[in-house]
Amino acid sequence: MKQDASSQAEKFVVRFPSGMRGRITETAARNHRSMNAEIVARIQHSLANWPTVETTGQHAIPVGREEQVLLQRFRRLTPARQRALLGLLD
Repeated sequence: MKQDASSQAEKFVVRFPSGMRGRITETAARNHRSMNAEIVARIQHSLANWPTVETTGQHAIPVGREEQVLLQRFRRLTPARQRALLGLLD
């Protein structure tokens, strides 16, 4: 008997902080995806854009690239979050 992809997929239970499930539901609907597809897409994006951590004890962000990584992350924030972060720095 042939198994479909979902029955072959690895499963993992996640506990969301209060309110996060609703935000994921809304975002998934806006992106025309299921909640599962939205979560997987976001994890894949995060893993693809996160600097590699070496097992030799090196930092996740290579020394000397901190400013570049911060700027990249800042630019991905919503305008409201950018303003909030700048407010914290004042």
